[in-house]
Amino acid sequence: MESTDESESCRQTKQHEQDHLPMKPQIEDLFSKLSATEELHSISDNMVNVINKHDELIHFESNDVNGKDIAIENLEHCEIFVKGIPSSLHIKNLHGCVIIAGPCSRTVEIDECHQCEFAIACQQLNVHTSDECDFYVHITAKPIIEDCHHCRFAPYNVEYQSKQTDIAQSGLVWTIDYWNDVLDCTHHLPGVHSPNWQTIEEEERKGWSLDVSSHHLS
Repeated sequence: MESTDESESCRQTKQHEQDHLPMKPQIEDLFSKLSATEELHSISDNMVNVINKHDELIHFESNDVNGKDIAIENLEHCEIFVKGIPSSLHIKNLHGCVIIAGPCSRTVEIDECHQCEFAIACQQLNVHTSDECDFYVHITAKPIIEDCHHCRFAPYNVEYQSKQTDIAQSGLVWTIDYWNDVLDCTHHLPGVHSPNWQTIEEEERKGWSLDVSSHHLS
């Protein structure tokens, strides 16, 4: 028997995606216009795009991303460090990548990512069709996973000089955190922990920094 509460949470989350992410169709339209190998790294008034990159280290500063939607797609073995307060993150088709970001004021969408590491703070995290990914998150609503396998979660542990200022300006409530209360929309056995996610043991957790001189603390 399916858990009614969890099913309703999944339904409400999907409706929220449709109602509150007006930039997503625009982003998908942008993706569709690029060939499989055409690179894009652009910053405009309301969007930042990183598409079709391999083996690159990319940094964004606050003045690049504050209040903007960030679209990231088709990356292999890249590391992206985002300092500042983006409005939303839309991430698709990443392999062996590291994405470290300051607090995002709205939603983070992750699709089709494999063997990646993410450190993100946001209102809502939706992860679809991804496997063998680690998430270091601070989140003010239950993280949602769907059609995912071998995902691991730990508390957000990114440090940098302007962190407290960014948190205050992002509007995120830092006293509320559901990092280890993951809702799996494809697991329907009430009272049984989903086999698709687990927490990262403390001795295995990494530390991250958005200060250029010390990205990896541990």
